[in-house]
Amino acid sequence: MSFAIPSSGVSIGSWTLHWPTITEVFEPNKPLALDTTWIAESEDFSILDIVDGDTLSVPIREVRPLEPKFRLIDSVVDSVVILSVDTVVTASVDTLVVFDDIKPNVIPSATVKQQSSNNDTRNYMRSFYHALDSAEVMPIRVVHYGDSQIEEDRITDILRERLQNQYGGGGVGLLPLHQTIPTRGVRQWITINGIKQNSKGGPKRYLIYGSRSMRQEGNDYGMMGQVAVMDSTLVPGSQHITLHLESIGKKNKAHRYFNQVQLFANNVHGRILTSDTIIESSSQEARLFYLPDSTTTCQIQLHGRGKVYGVSLETSTGVMVDNIPMRGCSGTIFTRINSGSLRDYFYQTNTRLIIMQYGGNMIPQSKTTSAINNYVNNLRQQVRHIQSCAPYASILFIGPSDMSTRIDGQMVTYPMVPYLDKQLKKMASEEHIAYWSMYNAMGGQGSMITWVEKELAGKDYVHFTRAGANKIGKMLADWIAQGKDI
Repeated sequence: MSFAIPSSGVSIGSWTLHWPTITEVFEPNKPLALDTTWIAESEDFSILDIVDGDTLSVPIREVRPLEPKFRLIDSVVDSVVILSVDTVVTASVDTLVVFDDIKPNVIPSATVKQQSSNNDTRNYMRSFYHALDSAEVMPIRVVHYGDSQIEEDRITDILRERLQNQYGGGGVGLLPLHQTIPTRGVRQWITINGIKQNSKGGPKRYLIYGSRSMRQEGNDYGMMGQVAVMDSTLVPGSQHITLHLESIGKKNKAHRYFNQVQLFANNVHGRILTSDTIIESSSQEARLFYLPDSTTTCQIQLHGRGKVYGVSLETSTGVMVDNIPMRGCSGTIFTRINSGSLRDYFYQTNTRLIIMQYGGNMIPQSKTTSAINNYVNNLRQQVRHIQSCAPYASILFIGPSDMSTRIDGQMVTYPMVPYLDKQLKKMASEEHIAYWSMYNAMGGQGSMITWVEKELAGKDYVHFTRAGANKIGKMLADWIAQGKDI
Protein backbone atom coordinates (compact mmCIF):
# COMPACT_ATOMS: atom_id res chain seq x y z
CA MET A 1 0.00 0.00 0.00
CA SER A 2 1.31 3.46 -0.82
CA PHE A 3 0.18 7.03 -0.29
CA ALA A 4 0.79 10.14 -2.36
CA ILE A 5 1.45 13.19 -0.16
CA PRO A 6 1.65 16.66 -1.74
CA SER A 7 5.01 18.37 -1.26
CA SER A 8 3.27 21.37 0.28
CA GLY A 9 1.84 19.16 3.02
CA VAL A 10 -1.70 18.52 4.19
CA SER A 11 -3.67 21.36 5.79
CA ILE A 12 -5.97 20.62 8.73
CA GLY A 13 -7.56 23.82 10.01
CA SER A 14 -4.71 26.15 11.03
CA TRP A 15 -2.15 23.29 10.96
CA THR A 16 -0.06 22.04 8.06
CA LEU A 17 1.54 18.57 8.25
CA HIS A 18 4.73 17.90 6.29
CA TRP A 19 6.46 14.53 5.65
CA PRO A 20 10.07 13.96 4.54
CA THR A 21 10.86 12.78 1.06
CA ILE A 22 12.49 9.40 0.42
CA THR A 23 15.73 11.24 -0.38
CA GLU A 24 15.62 13.07 2.93
CA VAL A 25 15.00 9.84 4.85
CA PHE A 26 17.75 7.76 3.30
CA GLU A 27 20.44 10.36 2.55
CA PRO A 28 22.95 10.28 5.44
CA ASN A 29 23.45 13.44 7.45
CA LYS A 30 26.82 14.49 8.90
CA PRO A 31 27.14 16.53 12.10
CA LEU A 32 28.49 19.02 11.36
CA ALA A 33 27.02 61.76 21.62
CA LEU A 34 28.31 58.19 21.64
CA ASP A 35 29.11 56.17 24.74
CA THR A 36 32.86 56.18 24.22
CA THR A 37 33.37 53.60 26.97
CA TRP A 38 32.58 50.91 24.44
CA ILE A 39 33.42 52.38 21.05
CA ALA A 40 36.92 51.58 19.81
CA GLU A 41 39.01 52.88 16.95
CA SER A 42 37.13 52.15 13.76
CA GLU A 43 36.08 53.36 10.36
CA ASP A 44 34.20 56.63 9.95
CA PHE A 45 30.81 55.26 9.04
CA SER A 46 28.04 57.35 7.62
CA ILE A 47 24.31 56.73 7.85
CA LEU A 48 23.03 55.12 4.67
CA ASP A 49 20.49 56.60 2.34
CA ILE A 50 17.88 54.03 3.24
CA VAL A 51 15.20 54.89 0.78
CA ASP A 52 17.27 55.13 -2.35
CA GLY A 53 15.57 53.91 -5.48
CA ASP A 54 18.02 51.18 -6.37
CA THR A 55 17.26 49.29 -3.21
CA LEU A 56 13.51 49.67 -3.41
CA SER A 57 13.40 48.48 -6.98
CA VAL A 58 15.27 45.20 -6.43
CA PRO A 59 12.99 42.28 -7.37
CA ILE A 60 12.35 39.64 -4.76
CA ARG A 61 13.69 36.17 -5.41
CA GLU A 62 11.02 33.48 -5.38
CA VAL A 63 11.35 30.74 -2.79
CA ARG A 64 12.66 27.76 -4.68
CA PRO A 65 14.56 24.55 -3.96
CA LEU A 66 17.93 25.42 -2.55
CA GLU A 67 21.02 24.95 -4.67
CA PRO A 68 23.83 25.36 -2.16
CA LYS A 69 27.47 25.47 -3.22
CA PHE A 70 28.81 23.44 -0.31
CA ARG A 71 29.53 19.75 -0.23
CA LEU A 72 31.11 17.31 2.19
CA ILE A 73 34.17 15.59 0.82
CA ASP A 74 35.68 12.58 2.55
CA SER A 75 39.42 12.18 2.82
CA VAL A 76 40.30 15.39 1.01
CA VAL A 77 43.19 15.88 3.39
CA ASP A 78 45.48 12.90 3.67
CA SER A 79 46.57 13.49 7.21
CA VAL A 80 46.77 15.75 10.21
CA VAL A 81 50.08 15.89 12.03
CA ILE A 82 49.59 16.22 15.75
CA LEU A 83 52.70 17.48 17.52
CA SER A 84 53.39 17.00 21.22
CA VAL A 85 56.58 17.22 23.29
CA ASP A 86 57.90 13.81 22.39
CA THR A 87 55.41 12.31 19.96
CA VAL A 88 54.43 12.76 16.36
CA VAL A 89 51.16 11.08 15.42
CA THR A 90 49.42 10.98 12.05
CA ALA A 91 45.64 10.86 12.02
CA SER A 92 43.22 10.98 9.10
CA VAL A 93 40.83 13.84 8.48
CA ASP A 94 37.49 12.50 7.41
CA THR A 95 35.64 15.60 6.36
CA LEU A 96 36.33 18.94 4.74
CA VAL A 97 33.72 21.48 3.72
CA VAL A 98 34.06 23.00 0.26
CA PHE A 99 31.71 24.99 -1.95
CA ASP A 100 29.39 22.61 -3.81
CA ASP A 101 26.27 20.60 -2.85
CA ILE A 102 25.39 19.35 0.62
CA LYS A 103 22.29 18.77 2.68
CA PRO A 104 21.72 20.98 5.70
CA ASN A 105 22.36 19.52 9.14
CA VAL A 106 18.69 18.73 9.58
CA ILE A 107 17.31 15.42 10.82
CA PRO A 108 14.45 14.35 8.52
CA SER A 109 11.19 14.40 10.42
CA ALA A 110 7.52 15.14 9.98
CA THR A 111 7.19 18.79 10.97
CA VAL A 112 4.10 20.74 11.92
CA LYS A 113 3.71 24.40 11.05
CA GLN A 114 1.03 26.30 12.91
CA GLN A 115 -0.41 29.59 11.78
CA SER A 116 -0.58 32.38 14.31
CA SER A 117 -3.90 32.14 16.11
CA ASN A 118 -3.40 35.20 18.30
CA ASN A 119 -1.51 38.46 18.35
CA ASP A 120 1.67 36.93 19.80
CA THR A 121 4.09 36.90 16.88
CA ARG A 122 6.27 34.29 18.58
CA ASN A 123 3.91 31.81 16.97
CA TYR A 124 5.92 32.47 13.82
CA MET A 125 9.02 31.06 15.57
CA ARG A 126 7.55 27.55 15.90
CA SER A 127 10.09 26.04 13.50
CA PHE A 128 12.97 27.49 15.53
CA TYR A 129 11.60 26.19 18.80
CA HIS A 130 11.11 22.78 17.19
CA ALA A 131 14.72 22.78 15.93
CA LEU A 132 16.07 23.45 19.43
CA ASP A 133 14.89 19.98 20.45
CA SER A 134 17.53 18.54 18.08
CA ALA A 135 20.44 20.59 19.46
CA GLU A 136 21.85 17.58 21.33
CA VAL A 137 22.68 15.81 18.08
CA MET A 138 23.36 18.63 15.62
CA PRO A 139 24.36 22.30 15.50
CA ILE A 140 21.59 24.90 15.49
CA ARG A 141 22.56 28.37 14.25
CA VAL A 142 21.13 31.77 15.23
CA VAL A 143 22.29 34.77 13.18
CA HIS A 144 21.86 38.20 14.78
CA TYR A 145 22.16 41.13 12.36
CA GLY A 146 21.94 44.65 13.75
CA ASP A 147 23.29 48.16 13.92
CA SER A 148 25.71 49.68 16.42
CA GLN A 149 23.48 48.70 19.35
CA ILE A 150 24.92 45.18 19.09
CA GLU A 151 28.56 46.16 18.54
CA GLU A 152 31.06 44.50 20.85
CA ASP A 153 28.73 41.46 20.96
CA ARG A 154 26.42 43.46 23.22
CA ILE A 155 22.91 41.99 23.68
CA THR A 156 23.84 39.02 21.48
CA ASP A 157 26.21 37.60 24.09
CA ILE A 158 23.44 37.40 26.68
CA LEU A 159 21.17 35.53 24.27
CA ARG A 160 24.05 33.19 23.31
CA GLU A 161 24.82 32.44 26.95
CA ARG A 162 21.19 31.66 27.72
CA LEU A 163 20.73 29.33 24.73
CA GLN A 164 24.05 27.52 25.19
CA ASN A 165 23.40 26.97 28.89
CA GLN A 166 20.05 25.40 28.09
CA TYR A 167 20.72 23.55 24.82
CA GLY A 168 24.49 23.08 24.75
CA GLY A 169 27.03 24.38 22.30
CA GLY A 170 30.11 26.58 22.56
CA GLY A 171 32.16 29.19 20.79
CA VAL A 172 31.19 32.71 19.77
CA GLY A 173 30.24 31.81 16.22
CA LEU A 174 31.06 33.92 13.17
CA LEU A 175 33.83 36.54 13.16
CA PRO A 176 35.34 38.71 10.42
CA LEU A 177 38.97 38.11 9.48
CA HIS A 178 39.92 41.48 10.93
CA GLN A 179 37.94 42.68 13.95
CA THR A 180 38.22 46.46 13.96
CA ILE A 181 36.00 46.86 17.01
CA PRO A 182 36.83 44.64 20.03
CA THR A 183 34.21 42.07 20.98
CA ARG A 184 33.46 40.76 24.44
CA GLY A 185 34.08 37.05 24.02
CA VAL A 186 37.22 36.91 21.86
CA ARG A 187 40.59 38.60 21.75
CA GLN A 188 41.38 38.73 18.05
CA TRP A 189 44.18 40.21 15.95
CA ILE A 190 46.12 39.57 12.76
CA THR A 191 49.80 39.78 11.90
CA ILE A 192 51.46 40.33 8.52
CA ASN A 193 55.15 39.35 8.42
CA GLY A 194 55.02 39.08 12.20
CA ILE A 195 53.77 42.66 12.64
CA LYS A 196 50.50 43.14 14.52
CA GLN A 197 47.98 45.21 12.55
CA ASN A 198 45.86 47.94 14.09
CA SER A 199 42.21 48.55 13.19
CA LYS A 200 43.16 50.48 10.07
CA GLY A 201 45.80 47.99 8.91
CA GLY A 202 45.53 44.50 7.55
CA PRO A 203 44.12 43.35 4.21
CA LYS A 204 41.81 45.47 2.11
CA ARG A 205 38.27 45.40 3.52
CA TYR A 206 35.03 46.10 1.69
CA LEU A 207 31.65 46.76 3.37
CA ILE A 208 28.14 46.84 1.91
CA TYR A 209 27.25 49.26 4.72
CA GLY A 210 28.91 52.44 5.94
CA SER A 211 30.89 54.88 3.84
CA ARG A 212 30.68 54.46 0.07
CA SER A 213 34.48 54.58 -0.16
CA MET A 214 34.61 51.11 1.36
CA ARG A 215 32.33 49.45 -1.19
CA GLN A 216 33.45 47.26 -4.09
CA GLU A 217 32.18 46.56 -7.55
CA GLY A 218 29.70 43.69 -7.59
CA ASN A 219 27.93 42.23 -4.55
CA ASP A 220 30.37 39.58 -3.30
CA TYR A 221 30.31 40.63 0.36
CA GLY A 222 29.47 37.31 1.97
CA MET A 223 27.06 36.57 4.80
CA MET A 224 28.51 39.32 7.06
CA GLY A 225 28.08 42.07 4.50
CA GLN A 226 31.86 42.47 4.32
CA VAL A 227 34.89 40.77 2.81
CA ALA A 228 38.64 40.91 3.38
CA VAL A 229 40.73 40.65 0.20
CA MET A 230 44.17 39.06 0.54
CA ASP A 231 46.11 40.64 -2.30
CA SER A 232 49.64 42.00 -2.03
CA THR A 233 49.00 44.42 -4.91
CA LEU A 234 46.39 46.10 -2.69
CA VAL A 235 48.18 45.77 0.66
CA PRO A 236 51.82 44.61 0.66
CA GLY A 237 52.25 41.24 2.38
CA SER A 238 48.53 40.56 2.73
CA GLN A 239 48.71 37.24 0.85
CA HIS A 240 50.26 35.73 3.97
CA ILE A 241 48.32 36.45 7.17
CA THR A 242 48.19 34.89 10.63
CA LEU A 243 44.91 35.22 12.50
CA HIS A 244 45.19 34.97 16.30
CA LEU A 245 42.10 33.96 18.30
CA GLU A 246 41.75 33.69 22.06
CA SER A 247 38.43 33.13 23.82
CA ILE A 248 38.07 35.28 26.93
CA GLY A 249 35.66 35.54 29.83
CA LYS A 250 34.88 33.46 32.88
CA LYS A 251 35.93 29.82 32.74
CA ASN A 252 32.39 28.57 33.29
CA LYS A 253 31.08 30.32 30.16
CA ALA A 254 30.27 27.98 27.28
CA HIS A 255 31.33 30.49 24.64
CA ARG A 256 34.96 30.17 25.74
CA TYR A 257 35.28 26.62 24.46
CA PHE A 258 35.10 25.32 20.91
CA ASN A 259 36.13 22.14 19.12
CA GLN A 260 35.92 23.11 15.48
CA VAL A 261 36.61 26.06 13.24
CA GLN A 262 34.96 26.86 9.93
CA LEU A 263 36.78 29.10 7.51
CA PHE A 264 34.74 30.70 4.74
CA ALA A 265 37.04 31.86 1.98
CA ASN A 266 37.78 31.80 -1.71
CA ASN A 267 41.22 30.88 -3.15
CA VAL A 268 42.77 30.94 0.31
CA HIS A 269 44.32 27.95 2.06
CA GLY A 270 45.91 27.55 5.44
CA ARG A 271 46.50 25.59 8.58
CA ILE A 272 45.36 25.86 12.18
CA LEU A 273 47.76 25.82 15.11
CA THR A 274 46.75 25.10 18.69
CA SER A 275 49.03 24.56 21.66
CA ASP A 276 49.88 21.03 20.59
CA THR A 277 48.27 20.56 17.19
CA ILE A 278 48.95 21.57 13.63
CA ILE A 279 46.11 20.95 11.22
CA GLU A 280 47.02 21.22 7.59
CA SER A 281 44.46 21.61 4.81
CA SER A 282 44.58 21.76 1.05
CA SER A 283 43.56 24.79 -0.98
CA GLN A 284 39.78 24.63 -0.88
CA GLU A 285 37.22 27.41 -0.69
CA ALA A 286 35.81 26.61 2.75
CA ARG A 287 37.14 24.40 5.46
CA LEU A 288 35.93 22.66 8.57
CA PHE A 289 38.73 21.97 11.02
CA TYR A 290 38.26 19.57 13.93
CA LEU A 291 40.10 20.62 17.09
CA PRO A 292 40.47 19.09 20.55
CA ASP A 293 37.54 19.56 22.91
CA SER A 294 37.64 22.63 25.13
CA THR A 295 39.96 24.57 22.82
CA THR A 296 40.22 28.23 23.82
CA THR A 297 42.97 29.56 21.58
CA CYS A 298 44.39 28.94 18.12
CA GLN A 299 46.19 30.54 15.23
CA ILE A 300 45.15 30.29 11.59
CA GLN A 301 47.89 30.77 9.03
CA LEU A 302 46.35 31.88 5.73
CA HIS A 303 48.01 31.95 2.35
CA GLY A 304 46.76 32.89 -1.08
CA ARG A 305 45.40 35.65 -3.21
CA GLY A 306 41.68 35.54 -2.51
CA LYS A 307 38.78 36.56 -0.30
CA VAL A 308 37.91 35.76 3.32
CA TYR A 309 34.27 36.12 4.31
CA GLY A 310 34.52 34.98 7.92
CA VAL A 311 35.69 32.39 10.41
CA SER A 312 33.49 30.62 12.96
CA LEU A 313 34.45 29.27 16.39
CA GLU A 314 31.90 26.61 17.28
CA THR A 315 31.07 23.10 18.43
CA SER A 316 29.69 20.12 16.53
CA THR A 317 26.38 20.17 18.44
CA GLY A 318 24.35 22.68 20.42
CA VAL A 319 23.49 26.30 19.62
CA MET A 320 25.78 28.79 17.89
CA VAL A 321 24.84 32.49 17.89
CA ASP A 322 26.50 34.87 15.41
CA ASN A 323 26.85 38.55 16.23
CA ILE A 324 26.98 40.67 13.04
CA PRO A 325 26.92 44.42 13.82
CA MET A 326 26.74 46.96 11.00
CA ARG A 327 27.49 50.45 12.24
CA GLY A 328 25.39 53.15 10.60
CA CYS A 329 23.23 50.60 8.80
CA SER A 330 19.45 50.77 8.63
CA GLY A 331 18.98 47.20 7.43
CA THR A 332 18.27 47.95 3.78
CA ILE A 333 21.37 46.27 2.37
CA PHE A 334 20.50 42.58 2.17
CA THR A 335 19.05 42.67 -1.34
CA ARG A 336 22.44 43.98 -2.48
CA ILE A 337 24.37 41.01 -1.04
CA ASN A 338 24.91 38.02 -3.31
CA SER A 339 21.91 35.82 -2.54
CA GLY A 340 23.96 32.68 -3.17
CA SER A 341 26.36 33.63 -0.36
CA LEU A 342 23.51 34.15 2.07
CA ARG A 343 21.63 31.04 0.97
CA ASP A 344 24.69 28.80 1.17
CA TYR A 345 25.69 30.01 4.62
CA PHE A 346 22.22 29.68 6.12
CA TYR A 347 21.78 26.26 4.55
CA GLN A 348 25.16 24.80 5.38
CA THR A 349 25.21 25.98 9.01
CA ASN A 350 21.59 24.96 9.69
CA THR A 351 20.53 28.49 10.53
CA ARG A 352 17.10 28.26 12.17
CA LEU A 353 16.62 31.80 13.52
CA ILE A 354 17.61 35.07 11.84
CA ILE A 355 17.33 38.24 13.92
CA MET A 356 17.18 41.62 12.19
CA GLN A 357 17.59 44.56 14.59
CA TYR A 358 17.28 47.89 12.80
CA GLY A 359 15.49 51.21 12.78
CA GLY A 360 17.51 53.47 15.04
CA ASN A 361 19.61 54.99 12.25
CA MET A 362 16.49 56.02 10.37
CA ILE A 363 14.92 57.99 13.22
CA PRO A 364 17.05 61.19 13.30
CA GLN A 365 16.44 61.89 9.62
CA SER A 366 12.76 60.94 9.51
CA LYS A 367 10.40 63.90 9.82
CA THR A 368 7.19 62.53 8.27
CA THR A 369 5.03 59.42 8.33
CA SER A 370 5.59 59.13 4.58
CA ALA A 371 9.35 58.74 5.13
CA ILE A 372 8.69 56.04 7.71
CA ASN A 373 6.27 54.22 5.43
CA ASN A 374 8.84 54.18 2.60
CA TYR A 375 11.46 52.86 4.97
CA VAL A 376 9.21 50.09 6.29
CA ASN A 377 8.31 49.05 2.74
CA ASN A 378 12.03 48.85 2.00
CA LEU A 379 12.55 46.66 5.07
CA ARG A 380 9.70 44.46 3.89
CA GLN A 381 11.74 43.72 0.74
CA GLN A 382 14.74 42.84 2.89
CA VAL A 383 12.67 40.45 4.98
CA ARG A 384 11.30 38.74 1.89
CA HIS A 385 14.80 38.43 0.48
CA ILE A 386 16.03 36.78 3.67
CA GLN A 387 13.00 34.47 3.61
CA SER A 388 13.86 33.42 0.06
CA CYS A 389 17.44 32.63 1.12
CA ALA A 390 16.39 30.70 4.26
CA PRO A 391 12.79 29.48 3.83
CA TYR A 392 13.20 26.94 6.66
CA ALA A 393 14.36 29.54 9.23
CA SER A 394 12.28 31.71 11.54
CA ILE A 395 12.80 35.47 11.39
CA LEU A 396 12.61 37.84 14.34
CA PHE A 397 12.62 41.59 13.74
CA ILE A 398 13.62 43.83 16.64
CA GLY A 399 12.55 47.44 16.41
CA PRO A 400 14.48 50.48 17.66
CA SER A 401 14.85 51.52 21.25
CA ASP A 402 13.36 54.68 22.62
CA MET A 403 15.59 57.58 21.56
CA SER A 404 15.56 61.14 22.81
CA THR A 405 16.32 64.50 21.27
CA ARG A 406 16.17 68.06 22.58
CA ILE A 407 13.06 70.00 21.61
CA ASP A 408 12.32 73.42 23.16
CA GLY A 409 15.10 72.87 25.68
CA GLN A 410 13.86 69.49 26.94
CA MET A 411 14.81 65.89 26.12
CA VAL A 412 11.86 64.07 24.57
CA THR A 413 11.31 60.96 22.46
CA TYR A 414 11.97 61.46 18.75
CA PRO A 415 8.52 62.11 17.24
CA MET A 416 8.70 59.22 14.75
CA VAL A 417 9.81 56.46 17.16
CA PRO A 418 6.30 55.38 18.27
CA TYR A 419 5.01 55.42 14.70
CA LEU A 420 7.97 53.42 13.37
CA ASP A 421 7.52 50.83 16.11
CA LYS A 422 3.82 50.48 15.23
CA GLN A 423 4.49 50.15 11.51
CA LEU A 424 7.27 47.60 12.00
CA LYS A 425 4.98 45.45 14.11
CA LYS A 426 2.32 45.64 11.41
CA MET A 427 4.84 44.72 8.71
CA ALA A 428 6.09 41.75 10.75
CA SER A 429 2.59 40.40 11.20
CA GLU A 430 1.83 40.75 7.50
CA GLU A 431 5.07 38.96 6.57
CA HIS A 432 4.52 36.21 9.16
CA ILE A 433 7.62 36.92 11.19
CA ALA A 434 8.09 37.57 14.90
CA TYR A 435 8.44 41.09 16.28
CA TRP A 436 9.91 42.30 19.57
CA SER A 437 9.35 45.94 20.48
CA MET A 438 12.49 47.12 22.26
CA TYR A 439 10.77 50.50 22.57
CA ASN A 440 7.91 49.04 24.62
CA ALA A 441 10.23 46.74 26.58
CA MET A 442 12.16 49.80 27.78
CA GLY A 443 8.95 51.47 28.94
CA GLY A 444 7.77 53.32 25.85
CA GLN A 445 7.73 57.07 25.30
CA GLY A 446 10.24 58.99 27.40
CA SER A 447 11.83 55.85 28.84
CA MET A 448 15.29 56.61 27.43
CA ILE A 449 15.55 59.56 29.80
CA THR A 450 15.11 57.21 32.76
CA TRP A 451 17.63 54.75 31.33
CA VAL A 452 20.20 57.54 31.02
CA GLU A 453 19.53 58.66 34.59
CA LYS A 454 20.12 55.07 35.78
CA GLU A 455 23.34 54.87 33.68
CA LEU A 456 21.81 52.21 31.48
CA ALA A 457 22.29 54.38 28.39
CA GLY A 458 24.85 56.93 27.28
CA LYS A 459 24.57 60.70 27.21
CA ASP A 460 23.76 60.57 23.51
CA TYR A 461 20.32 59.24 24.56
CA VAL A 462 20.66 56.56 21.88
CA HIS A 463 23.17 53.84 22.79
CA PHE A 464 23.03 51.53 25.79
CA THR A 465 25.88 51.27 28.26
CA ARG A 466 27.20 47.80 28.98
CA ALA A 467 24.82 47.51 31.92
CA GLY A 468 21.92 48.63 29.75
CA ALA A 469 22.83 46.24 26.94
CA ASN A 470 22.97 43.39 29.46
CA LYS A 471 19.52 44.32 30.72
CA ILE A 472 18.09 44.43 27.19
CA GLY A 473 19.79 41.12 26.38
CA LYS A 474 18.18 39.45 29.39
CA MET A 475 14.76 40.86 28.49
CA LEU A 476 15.14 39.58 24.92
CA ALA A 477 16.34 36.15 26.03
CA ASP A 478 13.41 35.87 28.47
CA TRP A 479 10.93 36.87 25.78
CA ILE A 480 12.28 34.29 23.33
CA ALA A 481 12.41 31.53 25.95
CA GLN A 482 8.85 32.14 27.11
CA GLY A 483 7.62 31.84 23.53
CA LYS A 484 8.47 28.14 23.43
CA ASP A 485 5.58 27.41 25.78
CA ILE A 486 2.85 29.57 24.28
